[in-house]
Amino acid sequence: MHLSEHEVLEAFAEPRCPVCALARKAARGYLAGVIEGGINDPTLRDDWRRRGGLCGRHWREARDLEAPAFPLAILTQDLLAAELEHPHARVRCPACEVQTAAEGRYLESLRSLPLEAVRAALERGRGFVCLRHLRDLPEGELAGLLRTRLRQILDDLEAFQRKYDHRHTHEPMGPEGDAWLRAIRALGGEV
Repeated sequence: MHLSEHEVLEAFAEPRCPVCALARKAARGYLAGVIEGGINDPTLRDDWRRRGGLCGRHWREARDLEAPAFPLAILTQDLLAAELEHPHARVRCPACEVQTAAEGRYLESLRSLPLEAVRAALERGRGFVCLRHLRDLPEGELAGLLRTRLRQILDDLEAFQRKYDHRHTHEPMGPEGDAWLRAIRALGGEV
């Protein structure tokens, strides 16, 4: 088994899509590397100027990294000055490209995993594959197994709503307590 296959199996432990989570992690790692040392790379800075910087989502990611503000001040000064001089019609975000490439790798890893390994990971964890990535998988046993996990979210949503009924508010909330969040992640992917 390849490292990315192990990462996918481990990521099923969390209540989210492993493909989304791992691809986002790859993009954050790219951004952290740029902020930690890439701002001193003239080739990278030229590339970012040509692209127009980052998309809004990845600027938020960069802002939220536990990194010093000074490198971002240098980078944003450079980009803002360049953009005012030569505006771009649209940004071609390098972090989006990193994330998209990582999604492809992790989807391929998921496809190549033995079905029993996926089944065992699903039994141990609370993860699922979002609808967007499920659509990218061929119909078959793997897609059916992952669709079953999404149906379990529907069951949890029903239990969650039932416990909000005044007749059942005395019942403690169990694993259905985050069903609404898992449903959002199933519908929207990386959110």
